[in-house]
Amino acid sequence: MYSAIILLYMKRILVTAASSFSDEYERSYEVEYIPFININIYPKDQIIPQIPEDVQAFIVTSKNSAKAIKNIELNGQFFVVGKSTAQELYGQDREITFISNYSEDLLERMLETDIKKYVFFKGNLSLTNLPDVLKKNGVEVIGIESYKTILTPHKIDKYYDGIVFMSPSAVRSFTSVNEIPKETIIFTSGKTTAETVKKLGDYKIYYPEETTKESLLALINDTIDA
Repeated sequence: MYSAIILLYMKRILVTAASSFSDEYERSYEVEYIPFININIYPKDQIIPQIPEDVQAFIVTSKNSAKAIKNIELNGQFFVVGKSTAQELYGQDREITFISNYSEDLLERMLETDIKKYVFFKGNLSLTNLPDVLKKNGVEVIGIESYKTILTPHKIDKYYDGIVFMSPSAVRSFTSVNEIPKETIIFTSGKTTAETVKKLGDYKIYYPEETTKESLLALINDTIDA
């Protein structure tokens, strides 16, 4: 009598961040979390003296910046990138004028206003595309560094079927000591991070239309189970 042993292979996903996805469902794949960046949010006493009193319009493009200003009194309009960033600001009772998934859409809306001066709460590695374009259009942008991103690369000796990157900084940290196998599926939190991966080679890259953790998780589930 012949008997066969069937070995079932469970796919493995690496998330290059410490934050975890919901465990309220059964996954068809294993998940491992290894943070490739650390965030140091500056104290408010370091941020407040840099804020001009005459500015009443603020740019916030990351949840880290939103957290940094949590206990700072700011009266004015907020222009925001990302729903998770907006949720953090709503929790602070901020007046949000416009929310977009990407800075390009936010920039288009900002150029339609008559506002000529903004404060941009940013990180030390934040991209400068948005403030650069505003300045070219005669808009003054005062950048205030509110948090620091520290790259924490790790050498990876396992194979992963998919890798999840939550920021361009995480991509740079990972690839500083590792190569991404061509067959690996790449998931990113949004288009900007995806563009960073595209510069490295021809990979299968997926990112959600909405920049939320829930949308990203749904995309990973649908793609891995396909």
